[in-house]
Amino acid sequence: MKMNKKILASVVTISIVALMVGVGTFALFSDTETSTGNTFTAGTLDLNVDGKDDPNVPFYFAESNVKPGDSGSKSVVLSNSGTLAGKAYIHFKNVVDRPGTTPEPEPTLDDGELSQNLYIKVLVGDTIKAEGYLFNIKCISYELGTIAGGGSLTVTIEWSIPSTVGEEIMGDSVTFDIEFSLVQA
Repeated sequence: MKMNKKILASVVTISIVALMVGVGTFALFSDTETSTGNTFTAGTLDLNVDGKDDPNVPFYFAESNVKPGDSGSKSVVLSNSGTLAGKAYIHFKNVVDRPGTTPEPEPTLDDGELSQNLYIKVLVGDTIKAEGYLFNIKCISYELGTIAGGGSLTVTIEWSIPSTVGEEIMGDSVTFDIEFSLVQA
């Protein structure tokens, strides 16, 4: 029994020492700091066309009685009232030719060929961004450049009907939409 008492005394001593070491661990100094109020806010893109948003974007062309040799142009200011930079694009879409009246000098009744003979050139400054007959440049998105948050970009759209075009466009008309877009840079 004497041996058991020694073992028991050793176990009790070890347990007391372990308990004191554990209590001592919690007795050290400590300090905690918390950073509060952390937030993230997403930036914005907001394209305006001549200061307008959909559905108030104006149409730019309402030309009538055009003929071979005629030309003109319109300037459009695209601005980004958002906070992020974005790449601006132009896209000619929903192109619809109509034959209108087909007077007897026009060779035959047709579906209208004005979009095939209406030459369009899109410029930013002196740089040509898109160029070709409306029929050929439709349904393609052309990059115009980057607009910083709060910045703007002036786009000039020139049109002409070559003087070499014949009577095939007489009485024809074409309607189309011009879509401007801004995509995060």
